[in-house]
Amino acid sequence: EHIKKDKKRYFIKDKYTHFILFDKNKQFVSGDVYDINSDEFISTPNEIKNFFKSKNLNKYLKNKEEIHFITLDYEKVLFTIEEVKKANKLLGYIFIGRTLDSSFLSNLTKITHSYISFLPSYSLKNKNELKIKNSLINYDINRVDEKNLFSFIELFDEFDNSSFFISMKINRDFFIQISKNNEFLFYIFITTFILLIMCIYFFIDKLFAKRIKNITNIIKKVSKSNSLELKIKIDYDDEISYLSKKINEMFISINNKQHEELKKERDFLQSVLDSQKNIILITDGKDIESTNKKFVDIFKSKDHFMTNIALLDNQTQANLVNFAKKYESYENPAKLKVQDDNHKYFIFDVQKLDMKKYLICMNDISSYNEKLCHLEQKATIDELTSIYNKNTITSLLNCWLEVKDFCLIIFDIDYFKKINDTYGHYIGDCILRDLSKLIKSFLHKEDIIGRFGGEEFIVLVDDNSNENIINIATRLKQVVEDYNFVYENHKINVTISLGATFCKRNEKYEVVYKRADEALYEAKRSGRNKVCYN
Repeated sequence: EHIKKDKKRYFIKDKYTHFILFDKNKQFVSGDVYDINSDEFISTPNEIKNFFKSKNLNKYLKNKEEIHFITLDYEKVLFTIEEVKKANKLLGYIFIGRTLDSSFLSNLTKITHSYISFLPSYSLKNKNELKIKNSLINYDINRVDEKNLFSFIELFDEFDNSSFFISMKINRDFFIQISKNNEFLFYIFITTFILLIMCIYFFIDKLFAKRIKNITNIIKKVSKSNSLELKIKIDYDDEISYLSKKINEMFISINNKQHEELKKERDFLQSVLDSQKNIILITDGKDIESTNKKFVDIFKSKDHFMTNIALLDNQTQANLVNFAKKYESYENPAKLKVQDDNHKYFIFDVQKLDMKKYLICMNDISSYNEKLCHLEQKATIDELTSIYNKNTITSLLNCWLEVKDFCLIIFDIDYFKKINDTYGHYIGDCILRDLSKLIKSFLHKEDIIGRFGGEEFIVLVDDNSNENIINIATRLKQVVEDYNFVYENHKINVTISLGATFCKRNEKYEVVYKRADEALYEAKRSGRNKVCYN
């Protein structure tokens, strides 16, 4: 109860997918369920409630280190159940779960360095048992080839009373390399032993042969690696040392020549990139290797750009190419912070240069996006009152009815026609504008207000208790009644009549609107400046 709502939502979303409370009688109290596929919070499945009522929870409470699985909404969920106690008195239970989705399996893959996947069904070919504490786990291991192993672990679904499996692909390169290294060390030992015996008889000859062999090895390494940074060590002042010195000088000369040619190519490429009007960067998918002048003018540094990506999506910072592909269309531009905390909108074009290099072109569409946002705002906002218009508030009302319970308030300005006739339509428009601003400042940020037409307004209150709606509507009425509407030395008394109703999820729009409208009619019929609930 002490966790704030927004922090609780982030806790559920980032760490778990299910966080549900039950009282000591196994009755559902509260819960949060995060659907990874749709990126939204949904209602608690009835399967969990039935599971609690039908199962003996002692099985899941005795051994806290044992893990269990359950099928919820066709997805496997890893879960644990904990008791909630205060002063050794049982208050209830907590159900904590995590969906076995692709990101969860990917994290396991990173931790184990083995590719892990989920299999709904499988037949264990060579069934083995592994005892961990008091639990027996069935598994088998299949060797595909010299480098790869597949292991399959059988797990049990508590809800379906059936088995499912986890597959792990293990790469054996490390063990093969150890075997090869041991073999290599053995040959070195034999060679060293033979050389030691031969050095007794051929010390002088082998002294010169070793130095010549060293020169040969250095040249071979240079040939294989194409690196001219290696140098031949010079120990003596003789013909072999003179040869080594000249070879080193040759390496330096060739290396300098290659660097000069590479520098010319890089300078030419950079001049081409700098001449482009769009922002261009070259990347290997993770790190930015090169940019043009336009990039530096906008973002100043690569680190500043990477910080922008992290602000948008922590996952895409690790893969620049995926981030760019995510924002390739005009309908989905990326919003990035640039100089002086200004924001610009960009779309991306990704071109593959070779197996490891990508060219990303960034197009600034800030002016286009600004015009589009302006048009969208004009289509959804009432021009006079700066709140949602009839079409938008109706659409939002239908959306709320699909996902949750809430409260609905409809209100009219009392005798508004008389105000227009007495003071003029300009004063009437001022009252509509200021009244909308007053009501909006009173509501919580989760609540929504819209103008339904004329002097009629609709308020969607994010409160799932029908006991609070009368108090909220009454306070709205009093706020308007206490406010001084003063225009051109005219102090105008404004009151409103309100009709309220409680809306349940999946109710029809026509039904809830009719209830609220009937309540509003009753408030007007009984004298106005009143709140009626239906």
